[in-house]
Amino acid sequence: MSENDTVPSVPSRAPGRSGHRVIAAWGRFLIGRLALLVLVLLAVSLLTFGVTRATGTPLYVAVGQQATQEMIDARAEALGLDLPLWQQYSNYLQNLLRGNLGQSRRTFTPVSQDIAERLPATAELVTFSILVSLLWALPLGIRAARKPKGFAARIGEGLAQFGVSVPGFWLGLLLIFAFYYLLGLFPAPLGRLGNVPRPPFVTGFFTVDALLAGQVSTFLTALWYLALPAITLSFTSAPPIFRITRSSVSGALRSDFVAAARSYGIAHRLVMRRHVLRNAAPPVMNLVAMTFGYLIGGAVLVEVVFSWPGIGLYAVRAMDFSDYDAVLGVVLLSAVIYVAIYFVVDLVQYLLDPRLREG
Repeated sequence: MSENDTVPSVPSRAPGRSGHRVIAAWGRFLIGRLALLVLVLLAVSLLTFGVTRATGTPLYVAVGQQATQEMIDARAEALGLDLPLWQQYSNYLQNLLRGNLGQSRRTFTPVSQDIAERLPATAELVTFSILVSLLWALPLGIRAARKPKGFAARIGEGLAQFGVSVPGFWLGLLLIFAFYYLLGLFPAPLGRLGNVPRPPFVTGFFTVDALLAGQVSTFLTALWYLALPAITLSFTSAPPIFRITRSSVSGALRSDFVAAARSYGIAHRLVMRRHVLRNAAPPVMNLVAMTFGYLIGGAVLVEVVFSWPGIGLYAVRAMDFSDYDAVLGVVLLSAVIYVAIYFVVDLVQYLLDPRLREG
């Protein structure tokens, strides 16, 4: 064979083709989830806008009951309430894209500023309520999966049934009556610190900020005021966590890989830690994250009962004054937080579960 002769090459697989497929799959997943996120937020904004506009007009709140018709017309034109509803909604979306949630007609400050001041209070309450829920829902759920007819299973199911059956506001009133009025063990439901000065602002969580500032007494006071509303809210969030933990651990215990691990003589603790809990953890973590997002906007009644200065109490007072911009701001913020958490959880699950990527 001469040097000019060419040897036919064997066709090889294009390098990086699998990587391109993975990137394409990720792209399709992200585009689909982002499109769904936008559609959900648009639907929420349209629904809340329609509901608030259908409940009445804020003009008399803005100008007073004794205003003349000329004053009412001038105020309506200034607020844009003389425009068709579709144009009012279009203007609202344009302001929303610019980060303008409007101005509260009750506090006379921007709604975004009011929400920013009150959101840490709600986030702190929800965080501690989730922590309280995990303290008993996780261990009792694991124990109930291992011994379905044991004492821990009965206690966990009883607490779960109680949490599902009892309204949160009624339980809050009951705890106030028992632990504040009768026993005097907890303070009156009057905010986050009572008359104690606030710690220097860092995170907005009074417990965390007090520890960062070295104010131990302020930290204990904040924890003292936080205890009853957190316990109340935890009873509504803990039952699903207990039940999904019991179900996930029970399913993992009955799986083939756990039976194989036991047949090799692996210690029970190692089987539980490396195989059972690791495989049962994803659905529990997903539910905890979704519960957190739900409670950000679902702690309204508990905040009202305990006079907790969060966004739930702010929304209730805004509704009393027909303060539409404030109500819309709180509802949209709650929806954004919930959908964002759902998006992140879905993304993490897609990353960790190869079955979803293959599908």
